[in-house]
Amino acid sequence: MIKKLIFGLIWFLLIFMVSYLATGVIVLFHIADIRSNQAIYEAAQAFRNTYIIFFAIGALILSLIGTVAGILPGTEKKPRAKKRLSVEKKARKKK
Repeated sequence: MIKKLIFGLIWFLLIFMVSYLATGVIVLFHIADIRSNQAIYEAAQAFRNTYIIFFAIGALILSLIGTVAGILPGTEKKPRAKKRLSVEKKARKKK
């Protein structure tokens, strides 16, 4: 159970960081009028202040669903051990 929670937390951080950074880079590269580092910094700060909560909530929801359902690697459900039937084999009668 603890292992599953730790993997869920790791997946939350991973999903959040990858989606936030990838989207931020795409947004910054599509702003055509940026020529200085100060303008890039201000645009990045505006993006962060506006959308960070949506990325956090989305990553949390995706990691919770993936962890509970066992979809994400490391959170799979353990297969149940097959129950062995304790049926004794009957000896065959010879004719």
